[in-house]
Parts: sequence; C-alpha cells; structure tokens
Amino acid sequence: MTSEDTAFGSVALDLMERALDAQGLRHTLPRRTMLEVVAGMGRPFTATELTERVAGRDPHIGRASVFRLLQLLRGSGLVERLHGPDGELYTLCLAREHHHHVTCTVCGQTATFSLEDDRAVARAVERIGFRMEHHVLQVFGVCPACREHTEEPSR
Repeated sequence: MTSEDTAFGSVALDLMERALDAQGLRHTLPRRTMLEVVAGMGRPFTATELTERVAGRDPHIGRASVFRLLQLLRGSGLVERLHGPDGELYTLCLAREHHHHVTCTVCGQTATFSLEDDRAVARAVERIGFRMEHHVLQVFGVCPACREHTEEPSR
C-alpha cells in the first residue's frame, strides 16, 4: 500500500465518519471496523467481498450490518453502486461534483470523469420525447496498465 493509498483511506474514513455523525449515528467498534475495511478496499467490491473482509477482521459482524452500512454510505453519497461484468459492485467515491465512471473490464479498476456539457444527454432524451429526471453513465474499457500488459509490441 502506497502513502497515497493510506492518505486516501484516512480522508475517506474521516468523511464516512462525519457523514454518519450528520445522521446522528453512534460510533461503535463494529461500525468503525466496517468503515476501515471500506476505506481500505482500493477498488470496486461486491457486498460479498466486503462481508468476507469484515468477517476476517471481526467474525461477530454479520452480513445484515454490512448491508445496512452500505445503504447508509450510499445515502450519504460516499459509496456508489456500479454495474460490473458479474453483477453489482460498490465503490467508495469522494468526488462531490456530478461525474461518471469508467470501469476496466480486465482488472475492475474504476476512474471518474466529467463531461464538459451533460446537457447533451438531456437533449438526446428530449428528442425521443422523455423528460430527463437524472442519469447514470458508466463506460467500460481497458485501463492503461492492463493495455500495457495485453497489447502486442509495435513492429
């Protein structure tokens, strides 16, 4: 784990704790354990992966507690649900501005990006007669690291 990962995890943990404070929730040891695991995931994860990692740290924390925490974090906007190649994924997301996700189909890494003009999405929807309320845009591709390992060298 790099110092950048550690710094991100520390900031993420602090933001998650403040979000739970704002909802009037107590600081309990099981909740702290789950938050630490989420902050340390470092990539999108399934609810099952999170449950298994939490159980590895404290076997007394059940699946229902993990799902409740995910729901709380999604409600606060700190965890987002993504569509993965094998189903639903969650990702810790500290970006507060409107953004979209791109997910690597090889390693599962995600990155966020913004469009200069999201109004193009609204105009496209209006052309077919809908009035847009909100949208989710998720792109799938291959990240630079995976491309580097899979592309054939130039001749």
